[in-house]
Parts: sequence; C-alpha cells; structure tokens
Amino acid sequence: MIDAIIIGAGYGGMSVAALLAHSGRRVLVIEASNLIGGRASIFTDEAGYTWEYGAHSHRLAGKGIANQVMNRLGEDIKFTPESKDAKLIFKSSLWDRPEGPLDFLTTKILSFSSRITLLRFLLKIKGANPYDWYDKTLLEFYRSWFHNKEVEAFLPLFGMTIMCPDPSKVSAGEVIDFLQRVLAAGAGVGEPVGGSKQIFSKLRSHIEKNGEIHLSEKVTDIIIENYQVKGVITDKEKYESSKIIFAARLPLLFDVVKEEMFDREFVTYCKGIENSSGLSIDFITDEPVSTIKGGILGVDIPIWAKFQSNSDPSFTPPGKHLSTWGIMLPWGFDGDPEDVDKAEQRLKATISSLFPEFLPKIKKERKLVAYVMNGTVLTPRQSKPNRPDVVCKDIKGLYFVGDTVRGDGCSGDISFSSAMKVADHICK
Repeated sequence: MIDAIIIGAGYGGMSVAALLAHSGRRVLVIEASNLIGGRASIFTDEAGYTWEYGAHSHRLAGKGIANQVMNRLGEDIKFTPESKDAKLIFKSSLWDRPEGPLDFLTTKILSFSSRITLLRFLLKIKGANPYDWYDKTLLEFYRSWFHNKEVEAFLPLFGMTIMCPDPSKVSAGEVIDFLQRVLAAGAGVGEPVGGSKQIFSKLRSHIEKNGEIHLSEKVTDIIIENYQVKGVITDKEKYESSKIIFAARLPLLFDVVKEEMFDREFVTYCKGIENSSGLSIDFITDEPVSTIKGGILGVDIPIWAKFQSNSDPSFTPPGKHLSTWGIMLPWGFDGDPEDVDKAEQRLKATISSLFPEFLPKIKKERKLVAYVMNGTVLTPRQSKPNRPDVVCKDIKGLYFVGDTVRGDGCSGDISFSSAMKVADHICK
C-alpha cells in the first residue's frame, strides 16, 4: 500500500513527494512526460547546452518560498552571487532597476514630483492589508489616492513582478502581499546554480529514499468509492492508495475524475481559470553581448531577460554564451501563429534598440511557445482567497498542489507553498 500517489512531477508534485518521503511516508510520483519538471523542466544536451522551459528565477532567493521547502528537507538552494546590476526597460531605454525606497527617490526614470508620488504610493502598499484589496485591481488601489499619470504609466512594473503587468487586471491584494514580503525579506531574485536542475536533483534524491518516480506513464482515472479515493489507474498499471495528490493544473482534473463528483461552483471555477502564455527565445553567441548579470524586466512592454552565462557558465560549453528573452503573448492566446510572429518581431526590435550589436552575433537560437506560462493569472477573481483550497472538500483523501490552488506567492511559489500545506495536512 502506497501512502500517497502524486500525479505530476513539477515544482509542486516533486516538492510534496519529497516532503512526505522525508517524513517517512512511502510515495509514488507518476508523470506523463519523459522529463521531471513540468513547466520548469530542464535538460542538458550532448553538446553541453542546458535548456530550460523558459527561464526560471526564485523570488526572495534564500528567503523565498522555494528555499523554505529545501530547508524542511535539510537542504539549501545554492544561488549565484547576488547581482546589483538588474535593469528595467521603460520608454525604449534601459535603466538601473531601483532596489529600495532610496533608489526610487534618486532614479532618473521619473520626474522628481513623480518620484515623491511613487514613494507615497509605496508607503500606502506597505501599510495596506492585502485582504482588503484582493478583490480590487492595482489601478483601483492607486486611484484611491493618486492621479499622477506618469506614475500610473509606471505601475506595470509592480504587476510584472507577479507576471500580470496590466494594472487594470492584476489583483491589488496580490501585489501588496508580494511587495510587503519583499520589504520584509530585504532580498531580491535568486538564480539557482545550474537552474532548476539543482532543485529537482535534490527533491528527487529525497523521494527515491522512500518512493519511486514513474516517467512516461499517464494516469487515466482516479479510483473513487463512496467519495473516498482508493488509488489510480494508469496506461500501464493500477495502484492503490488512500491519498491522491493531484499536482497538475486544476482544469485537467476532469480528465481523470468525473466533474459530477464535485461541487458545481468548484467545477465552474476550474473550467474558467485564466492562464498566461509567453514566447521565449534562447540565444547562443560566441562572445558575451553584455556584462549584465542581473535580470531585465520590462515596464511598458511585457518583456523579461537574463544573461545566464554571465553569472553561471555551467549553462553552456566553454566559449559559448546564452541569454534567454521572453515576452508575454496576448491574454487569451489560442495558438494563433500570427500572434507569435508579432510578439517575436516586437521582442527582437526591442533587443536591437537596446543592444544594437546583439542579433548579428547570434549563432543559434531556440524558440519556445509556452501555451501555459503561469497556470493562474493573479486577477481579483483568481487571487489567493478565491482559489480552491489544497484539501478537496468533496472527495476524502484527494489533495491539490500547484499554481492554480490556494498557496502563497505567485507562479512557482504557489506550487512550493501548496506542497508544504498538503504535506502538513497529511503529516499532522
């Protein structure tokens, strides 16, 4: 008898499996693809290039939620040395990224009067209760006190930190919660040495001490009797367990359980979950095109970038250099290749304007369309209080982990957080 079966081997599934195995539970992780990692998968090819599904950083570095999981396992994520040269793209120019109130006061990105307004706005954020604002947008929060158009044009930066740059769309409570944690931690973004490979390697080592990981095996049905889970059926085998952890996106749940088993409100929410999509391009050059070690974040354009090789040479063979650039695709992206082409043109035009010598030096590029980038866009409807709990209220023994449930933070942090919540519930 397996103590817990975990469906999905992304951040959330691997984390909850490692935590349970570490506590003495016998676990089985079942993953349909041939790679561990889900939307954070990573592999190194025969030529020595390390390729990620997009590019993944970890908010608050050693003080962040990802490292909290590792700490519970007696581990630490090893991050590359902190860099102070992160940049912003605003009004077609590259600027040093402000890292605190003093930087925001002295930056030349905004006029002096707008900087004062921005500081007052940050003070409002620092003193706000997120729960008063989860159901309102960031723009509504801002306009409750301020009407400076220059600062309003700068608001996408705060939404972009949680991957929803539109201030009229992103939940004010989610932005407030994140920025309060940043201010309390006094830490920025962390880049794991070797990327996500380091994290999954450590999680896997804990799982395999008291469990198994089955790749290229697809769960076709969760066995339920009298509203109690009994196990799963896959395309290869049947496994019994009284605890099943669904660690994939909630809209996929109804592929393995009939929706009639759940409350109608839950089903409606899951089917209506809005995700984001993005285009990322990995560029290989024979020489560095910049000395920047920190990341680049767009303010008035939804772009992000990092020059991995500048801070972590392990990503490429000797003498080669890698940078990854990404741009968000339109909300509601349905796979239209024209949308992808337009985004690629916009991305490359921005790169050319900021780094004129970059594109002519490219020796190789890899384009990746992420149809699902973040499983949950942090709108008011999909803010933390409104997302489903990690414990299923309809079926006993069924749990949910991943970035579409009620965890803390945003993006991958929700997965790590929900994994800890489920592990705590099972082990209590």
